[in-house]
Amino acid sequence: MTIVLNTIEEGAASEQISILIKGDVEVVNTSGMKIAHCMGCNQCWLKTPGVCAIKDDYESIIKKLVDAENLWLVSDTCFGFVDWRGKRVMDRIVPMLNMYVEFRDGLERHELRYHPLNFGLLYKGEADRQFLEEWSQRVASNLGGQSLGVIKMKEGEPCI
Repeated sequence: MTIVLNTIEEGAASEQISILIKGDVEVVNTSGMKIAHCMGCNQCWLKTPGVCAIKDDYESIIKKLVDAENLWLVSDTCFGFVDWRGKRVMDRIVPMLNMYVEFRDGLERHELRYHPLNFGLLYKGEADRQFLEEWSQRVASNLGGQSLGVIKMKEGEPCI
């Protein structure tokens, strides 16, 4: 199962997503969802392992990620990186990990709470592609999976 977190406005990029990502795919349009920023409280590690203390629409996303094999993030860019919407949904993935660390790929990484998750990025706008590819590889490594790649989508509106 592949989960696509589309942080671009509802319905935008859906045609490109369906062309680029094949197989058993569920697209979650997050633009209309109430998703708070991670507070860094660590309750998902210490007090309620695997469960975020913030009660919002992200709860349903985490439940889908537990069963997923692949995660694609669809994000606009701002200042050469994923915009705040993309960063926000990625920061909230912390409950997928344990607080304990291990050496993986020659670096210290948090232990996985569930299973490896492959990661890829579809992006709009201007960004340093090499930087985004390195970031995608690091995210995938942190999630115990492989990078699915970085794909630039058709040009869109500039970030706000």
